[in-house]
Amino acid sequence: MEHPLFSKFKNILIYTLMWGLVSGTHILILLIFYKFNFSTAIADSLLFNGIFYFLGISMWYVINFTQPEKSKAINTIFNHLTLLIIIELIWIGIGYNILIIIFENNIEYTTFLTYSLTWRIVSGILFYTIIALFYYIIIYYRNLQEKIVAEVKLRETIKEAELNLLKSQINPHFLFNSLNSISSLTITNPEKAQEMIIKLSDFLRYVVSKGEGNFITFEQEIENAKRYLEIEQVRFGNKLRFEFKLDENCGNINIPSLLLQPLYENAVKHGVYESVVPIQIQTSCVFNQTHIEINITNNYENEISVKKGAGIGLRNIRNRLELTYNATNLLSIEKKDNIFNVKLIIPLES
Repeated sequence: MEHPLFSKFKNILIYTLMWGLVSGTHILILLIFYKFNFSTAIADSLLFNGIFYFLGISMWYVINFTQPEKSKAINTIFNHLTLLIIIELIWIGIGYNILIIIFENNIEYTTFLTYSLTWRIVSGILFYTIIALFYYIIIYYRNLQEKIVAEVKLRETIKEAELNLLKSQINPHFLFNSLNSISSLTITNPEKAQEMIIKLSDFLRYVVSKGEGNFITFEQEIENAKRYLEIEQVRFGNKLRFEFKLDENCGNINIPSLLLQPLYENAVKHGVYESVVPIQIQTSCVFNQTHIEINITNNYENEISVKKGAGIGLRNIRNRLELTYNATNLLSIEKKDNIFNVKLIIPLES
C-alpha cells in the first residue's frame, strides 16, 4: 500500500506544516519559560522535531504491516511497544548526543537536557500515539473504500445474474406456447403451421441476435412484439387484433431487452385463448422529459380469464425493472370494465 504522505503533494505539505507548528510552539516555550536565547531554542526544537518528522514517516511501513486485521491483539500491542521503544531510543539518543556536542560549553543548557528527559519521553509517546492513530484512520478509510468498491462490483454481478435468470425464464415460456400452437395447427391447418414455423424461426433469430444484451431500443422491442403477435395471429386469425400508437420520440429510448414479451403472451393466453369474441391488444407509448410511459391494454371476455393468469410474467417484469432502475413503482396494473391495462414507466437515464 502506497505511503499516504507521498500519494499527494498536499498530504506531505500538511504533515510538514503540522510539524512546523509543533516546532514553533517548542521554540516559544524555551524562549518564554526557560529563557534560552533564540539560537539555542531553534537548535533544540529543529533537531528533536526534525528527527521525529522522519521517524514518523517511517512508522507507516511498520504500522501498515502490523495492522490489527493481520495479527492478534497481543501481537499488535507488543509490536507497538517495541516500535515505540526503538523510536524513543533513536530520537532521544541522536538528539541528546548531537546537542551535547554542539552546546558542550553551555552548562545551563546541558543541565536542562538532563532534567528534561522525562517530559521528552512523554512528548515522544504523545507524538507516536497521534501519528499511529492518524495512520490507522487512513488504513481503515482505505479498507472501507475497497470494501465499498468490492460490494458494488458484487451487487452488479448479482444483479446481472438475476437479470439473466429472469430473461431465461421468459424465453422458454414463449417457446412453449408457440410450440403448442404449432402442434395444434399441424392437425387443423398444416399450411398455417408451416407459416407459423417460418415466423417463429425469424422471431427466435431476432431474440438470439438482439436479446443477448441487457438493453435494446424501444423500436426494436416493438418490432419484436409485432413478430410475436403475427405468429399468434396465424393461429387465431381475426380473433386477435393489435394496434400500436407510439410517440416517435419513444423509438430510440433504451429499455431492458424482451421486457414487453410476457405482457403480449399474457394478453394472448388469458385474453384471446379464453375468449370467443375478438380481442384487441393496444400498445401506446408517450414520451416525457424524465421517462416514457408504455401502456399495453386488452379487452377480455370474463373475470375468469384474468384470475387464471399465472403471475410469472408480471413478476419477472417487476423484478427486472426494480433491479435495473432501483425503483419499485414502475409497473402498475388496472382491471376495469373488462379491460386489462398494464402501465410501465421507463426512466430516461444518461
